This record gives sequence, C-alpha cells and structure tokens, in this order.
Amino acid sequence: MSLFDTHVVVDWSAAGSRSPAKPSGNAIWIAVVRDGLASAPVYFRTRTEARTHLAELLAGEVAQGRKTLACFDFAFGYPQGAARKITGSDSALDLWAWLHEKIEDRPDNGNNRFAVAGCVNELFDGLGPFWGREASHDIPGVSTQKPVHSGADYPPQRRLTDLKAPSAKSVWQLFYNGSVGSQVLMGLPALQALRQDPRLKPHCKVWPFETGLKAPKAALVLAEIYPALVKDAVAASRSEGEILDAAQVRVLADALAEMDRKNELAPLFDPAPEMSEEERDLVETEEAWILGVGHEAALRQAAETSRPKVQAVPRPTPRKPMRPYLKDPAAIDEASVAAVRREARLERFPDGLADLALRLIQACGMPDIADRLSVSPGAVEAGRRALAAGAPVICDCEMVAAGLIRRDLRSEVIVTLNDPATAPMARALGTTRSAAATELWQDRLEGAVVAIGDAPTALFHLLEGLDKGWPKPALILGFPVGFVGAAESKAELSADPRGCDFITLRGRRGGPSMAAAAIGALAKGPA
Repeated sequence: MSLFDTHVVVDWSAAGSRSPAKPSGNAIWIAVVRDGLASAPVYFRTRTEARTHLAELLAGEVAQGRKTLACFDFAFGYPQGAARKITGSDSALDLWAWLHEKIEDRPDNGNNRFAVAGCVNELFDGLGPFWGREASHDIPGVSTQKPVHSGADYPPQRRLTDLKAPSAKSVWQLFYNGSVGSQVLMGLPALQALRQDPRLKPHCKVWPFETGLKAPKAALVLAEIYPALVKDAVAASRSEGEILDAAQVRVLADALAEMDRKNELAPLFDPAPEMSEEERDLVETEEAWILGVGHEAALRQAAETSRPKVQAVPRPTPRKPMRPYLKDPAAIDEASVAAVRREARLERFPDGLADLALRLIQACGMPDIADRLSVSPGAVEAGRRALAAGAPVICDCEMVAAGLIRRDLRSEVIVTLNDPATAPMARALGTTRSAAATELWQDRLEGAVVAIGDAPTALFHLLEGLDKGWPKPALILGFPVGFVGAAESKAELSADPRGCDFITLRGRRGGPSMAAAAIGALAKGPA
C-alpha cells in the first residue's frame, strides 16, 4: 500500500528581488504528482507567491484526506552544535522558530538574510561560520571570504548527511556559485509558517525530527531532498529548452511517486546503513537527513526508469458568439414581471396578494408556488401598515436580514441568532439555537413583522411562546425550508395562527430569499 497519495517537490530560491516574468532558472519551481499523474512544474517569481500556493495546495490535499509528501531542496538543519549556540536548545525545530521570528521576507523578495547571518556570527568567537557576500556590500559580521575556523565553539562545515551526499555544499556559504546557505535561511522560516498554518498544524510532521528515521504515518510530511542524487537521470530526461530546475523537480516527484506505487518508498526513510545510535540521535534532533541518502541506488533507478505522465493541456477551441442578453435593468424587470404574470395566473389573487406572490416567484423562479400560498385575511394590509409605521422586522437568521433592501424600510432589523445569550439558552432548553433565539424576541414582538426563512424550530418555538402569552406580532411570514419540520411547522401556523395574521408557503419549500422578498413586497407596495 502506498504511503502517500500526493508527492510534491519544491526547488526553493533565496533571490533578493522578483524573478523574471519569463520562467527561468534559479527561481522557485514546484512539481506535483497526484495518484501517479504529474502536472507540469509551476514557476513562481516570489517566495510570497510560492508560500501562498503551497499553503493552499497542502491544505486542499489534507482537507480531501489525501496523504501528502512535500519535499524541499534545502537543508532542514545545521551542523551539530549550531542550534544550541543560537537558541540554547539542540532542537532544529526551535531554530526554525527562531529564524521565523528574525527573517524578514518582503513580497518583492527583498529580505534581511545577511543581517541575520551577521547577528548569528556575533555569537561565535572570531568571524563566525556564515560567510559570502558581494564585495560591494558592506554587511557587518559577514566576510567575503571563508573564515578560518579555529575556536572551540565553531560548528562543523557539513552535516553527517552532507558528508554522504556527493558535492553537497556547506550551509554556511551565503553567496557565490553553488552556495546553499541563503536558501536555508530563507527556506526554514517558510516551512515554519506552513507548520503553523491552522489548516496544516494538526496534520503536519517533519521528517525525521517529529517522526524518527522511519516511514512516517502523518497526513502531511515535510522532508529534505537533494536533486544532485539523480542528476544523471535529470540530464537524460531533460527535454530541449527545459529549465534545469523544472526538470529536477519533475524527475524527483515522478521518481518518488513511482517508488511509492511499487511499495519501495518506505526504506528511504530508514537510517542509512551502519549509522550509529549517536549519529541517529543527532540526525533526528538537530541535523536532519536527505531523503534517499544511503539508498541512492534505488532512488536513481526509479528516476531513470520512470517517465513523467504530464497532464495534457487541452487546446482551446474557438467559442461561438455569446447569445444576446438583456442589459437594461428596467427592461429586465419588465420582462420578469411579464413572465411571472403569464405563467402564474396572478389575476386570481387580490391586488396586494398578487404583488406579493409575484415577488416571491421572482425570488425562487418557481411559478407553481402561487398554488401553495396560505394567507390569512387581511395579512397583506396588516404587514404594510406595520412596516409603514416603522415596526421592527425580526428575522430568524442573518441571511434573511442580508436580503432586505434597507432603503425601502423605516424599520429596525433584529436578528438574535448570534447573540451571546442564544447558545447557552439553547443548551438549557434542549433545543436549537434558532428556537432559543426567539426567546430574545419577546420585548420587541408586539406589533412587529416576523420573517422566518430558515429554521422550522424557530417557527414552532414562536408558536409555543404565543401559547404561553407572548406579545402578538402584526404579521408572521413563515418560510422555513427543509425536509424535517418545514412542512409541519407551516401547517401548524396555517391551522392555528394564535390570533396573528400570517403568510406562509405550504410544503418543504421556502428559504431566506423568499422571506426577504415578502418583506420587500410589503414595504415597497404594489409592483
């Protein structure tokens, strides 16, 4: 069984300015293979854009229950002793958090990585471990040349895993060809931000710091990779004109997915052969490990034998001209009214009720609801009088209130569903929040217009309250919707309105738009 459903490989960048608009090398590239099907690598001009994309991508995979391996091409840790010297802790993840606080990464890729490196160097004897900068830029604490490390507190130049990987560069070199130190400084804060994303935090584990050197079982796993492990396969697979960074993430993502499909990926997470317990503890706590080091032959074989299955991008077909449509608001309303009058036979209703039925049908697009209306004698007139006098409009949910056209109303609009007292009251009464919210209506009910467009329990509870002697509203608009209680609550209102005028729609149909449309029709008057 595969460990992961989705395999993501990221080539990071420490560029100090926005990468070119035309896709290029030495920038950020992300490749994704989902269920063995690869999509073309995606190019990003800034780290901000890439971080946003990654967060959305990974959150989407997690939300869909898809186990995801996300690999990044920079070191997840520093050589032994560095974390403790900088943070007072041996934990690499504490160093991630420290860098996340110190590094400033602006939307245009501008950043303060050299200044942070200079601050770190001040913690050490002599010149400090970080080095490399443009000669024209005078950065305190960072030399242009590799310093001679002689103090007892200097960390090693390379990690254990770097010593096992061919051509791996030192994490301390910040500048000049082949340097990787700046990528690490700009990459680890980005990983920390992903770890802290509320959508990812409960599901995310960092290999091997949080999983140990073994196949992880988390829904989202972050791991370190090194493209040079498969450089020959990349060279063989690279098409003419393909950017090297894009080819690297493409080949690595496909190779990892292919190994996973064949149940050959799990061993890559295990300790390298002959790793001692002391070395394992160092790797799992402080230095990290490159996925595949110690198992290079298997990874290279997968990279050499697998071929990318890139999703074809369909060629756009010419569209037919869009059909003409009405644009004038008055003409649209006139055509809508004519269609409703033609299909719903509104002439059978008195004028006031015909206007209200018209607006209800416009709100839902279903002319047949005219046959399902249940209205008490004088309900339309009672509603119009109340609204004209500025009586409050009490709504059972925010959606009803949001649908009201306030310029046509003189009334205060009241919604108590989200009142702080509602939820505790619902628990105490053993009912829904919608029902409990009606308890807070009592001092405003007298002469009000009540619009219920969501919860049947709100209408049921209101009727129960009226049985107990609650003040009577001028009009009840009963339009709860749904399969449980909607038809029954409206039938109860029609059968016994408790001395109140009412307008309702028999059956399951209803909703906030209908309740709001009824208020609009009563407030605006004849159409």
